[in-house]
Order: sequence, then C-alpha cells, then structure tokens
Amino acid sequence: MIRAALGAFDGLHRGHMKVIEAAGPGGGVVFFEPVPRQVFGGLSWKKRLTTPAERYELLRDNGISSIITLPFDRVTAVTPPQDFCRLLAGIGLFDGFAVGYDFRFGSGASGGTDTLRECLQRMGLTVTVVEPEDVDGVPVKSGKIRKLILSGDLSGASKLLGRAYGATGVVSRGRGYGRTLGFPTLNIRVPGSKLLPLKGSYATFAGIGCERYESVAFVVPERNLVEVHVPGFRGDLYGAQVSVEFEAFIRAPEQVDTEVMLKKLIKNDLERSMEVLREW
Repeated sequence: MIRAALGAFDGLHRGHMKVIEAAGPGGGVVFFEPVPRQVFGGLSWKKRLTTPAERYELLRDNGISSIITLPFDRVTAVTPPQDFCRLLAGIGLFDGFAVGYDFRFGSGASGGTDTLRECLQRMGLTVTVVEPEDVDGVPVKSGKIRKLILSGDLSGASKLLGRAYGATGVVSRGRGYGRTLGFPTLNIRVPGSKLLPLKGSYATFAGIGCERYESVAFVVPERNLVEVHVPGFRGDLYGAQVSVEFEAFIRAPEQVDTEVMLKKLIKNDLERSMEVLREW
C-alpha cells in the first residue's frame, strides 16, 4: 500500500514529520501552495517558516521523492468537501492518505478528519489520522514556532522543529563596507515571503556548496537580508545560493558613532559566535 501525507506543512516541524512517517516507506507528500494560512491568516501569517524551495529541499533530504503540489487560492478555499475528495482520488498514485489530527478542508474549513475518512473510504481509499506530536506536553504547531522565533527563542524553536531554523537565499552585491572593516560578508537576499528572526547578530552555520562553515550573521528582516561573515572564507559567490542556520541570538542592533567602535562590536560578535558554535 502506497500512501501520501497530506497537509500544509509550513515548517516541516516534528509534528509534520510524524504525519509523513505515518504514510509509510515509499510514500509521498501532497501539500498546498501557497500555504492556506498565508492567504487567510492575516498579517502575522504572511511570512513563512519554509519557502517553497526550502520545503522541497527538506523533503528530498528526508528521502521523499514523490511530491505533489495542490494550488490553493480563494476558489480552492470554497470547494465543497466532496469535490476536494474527488480531487485527491483523481491523483491516482496513492491507496490512502495520512493527515494530522487538526486537518481541515473544503468550503469554510467545513471538512475535518471524520469527513475525509468517510468520503475517501467510499472511493476505496484509506485515511490515517495522526495524533499531535508533543514536546514538554505542548503540541508542536507552526504558530508556536513562529512566536518563538519572533521572540528570539531560537533554542525553543529548534526543539519544536527538530532542527535549527534556517533561511536560504542568493548572494547579491552589497556596498563592500564589511570588507573595508576587515569582515567581508556574503549578502544573502531571501524571498520576501520568508520569516526572518529579529534584527540583530546571530551565531550561525553557513551552507556553501556541500560544506558547512561556522559564521556570524547580521539579520535585517525589513530588507529580507542576512549578512554573513565566514572567517577565512575567500571566493566569489555572487549569484550562488547559500543557506544559513540560526543557532543563537548574540545581540540586538546598537548605535555606533565611529568605525573603530563598529569594528570592535563586530569582532566581539564573531568571538561570541565562535564560542557558542563550539558547543555544536
């Protein structure tokens, strides 16, 4: 029996992975794009824990090769539950689906797990409902992770995600100011839909090609920018894709009046970051 995990899966956190594992070996994943909350969740949900590219990459890293995207828009949102079930059955690749305990679908989110099971069983398909994944007695939810990230609690967010929170973007040309200070940076532009941590300095790991480097980063959320300094790294990466894992918050932005003060501040950030990363 070949089944697929079905859901929004923004973040691919530990709860999502539990649903995906319930689909069984050789199973697939069927998700929505954009994430429904991104369409209807208000301003606080406009930024995503995982961009489409990051979500695909994480799934592939977990051995999932059968990935199907269902479009989500205001028309999809008012589709009657019965029609949505016919859409799932029409995929034709799976014998059943695994969903989370809180899965909702159809017009006005009127369909739940019982509706889905009854509907798909009539079409010869099975439905497995997966109970919540708890951490310290609290169900793992994307909204909780989002709040932890925006409060600066990266450790708490990582615990719920099952990995460090990260971002992936393309290296663009900057002013070169960091280089003049002796701390050249990779100016990584991330998609505008990506949720970045609070503005400030972070201890990070930078993923460049197949290598992972200790680094320090300064995040500028309003510009969708992560400025990363990798000690000792030399090379032209303009246009290349680089990933960043945020391990720990170092400090909030500070007002500096001279280049000497700024260099001292960056040097301290780097030293603290290297100290933090030695624990990983």
